[in-house]
Amino acid sequence: MNKSQKTKIKKLGVFTLSQAKEIGLSQQELSRLVASDRLKRVARGAYLHPEADIEGDVGFQIACAKLGSKAAIGGLTALFHYNLIEQVPSKTWVIVPPDKKTRNSEYKLIRTKISLDKGVITENGYRIVTLERAILEGLRFLTKIGERTAVKAARDALIKRQTTLSKLGKAAKELGLVSVLTKYQEVIVP
Repeated sequence: MNKSQKTKIKKLGVFTLSQAKEIGLSQQELSRLVASDRLKRVARGAYLHPEADIEGDVGFQIACAKLGSKAAIGGLTALFHYNLIEQVPSKTWVIVPPDKKTRNSEYKLIRTKISLDKGVITENGYRIVTLERAILEGLRFLTKIGERTAVKAARDALIKRQTTLSKLGKAAKELGLVSVLTKYQEVIVP
């Protein structure tokens, strides 16, 4: 691994085999670097440079790296991240394009046709839905998340002033979820 490759890998944080190949590292080179402790294998198909400057949840970074550049943390995991639910989700919930699949049982995929560029932010090396999108999609996916959980999370966010009804309305327009907000507005407004 040359100096340029080392710098690029440090910047990536958690990276996959395909990202390593783009930098010019083969699978055999990765295996040798892992065996010599110059790289860490953090999950199947996911690697990390020991000197990488990473913050936040490495598990979120691994999920986003493994599930592709469009993937974003969402669902119950996002609601937990924003302190809107107390129960730690047993799986990492990830919003992905409709055609994305995985056999990995650590992840709960929420396939959506809504653009994964809207209402998504990059935070500490991973993508996560905004607070407003997390609330709106919680209401949209009541059968997956649970009605009590979704409504309570939305009410708590408004009560704690983490968001406002106008911010939710703006996000709902952007995401095409106005009907969802309208349907539950009376229930979530404190």
